Amino acid sequence: MKRAALKEARQFIGLTQIQAAESLGVHVEHIRSLEYGRVNPSLKLMFKICNLYKNSPEKLFPDLNK
Repeated sequence: MKRAALKEARQFIGLTQIQAAESLGVHVEHIRSLEYGRVNPSLKLMFKICNLYKNSPEKLFPDLNK
C-alpha cells in the first residue's frame, strides 16, 4: 500500500527524497521504502518525519492507525 500522503507532504514542503533522507539521518532508500509502504518507521523516526513535514502521524501514516 503506497503512502501517498507521506510523499505529498514531502513534496509540499519542497524536499526531494534525498533531502528528506539527509534531514532525517536515514538512507534515501529508506525514504523510498516508507513512501511505498514496504516498511514501517520506528516510533522515533515517525515523529521526526512528522516534525519535519509538519503533519500528524494519523495523516502521514493512516495505515498504521488501524
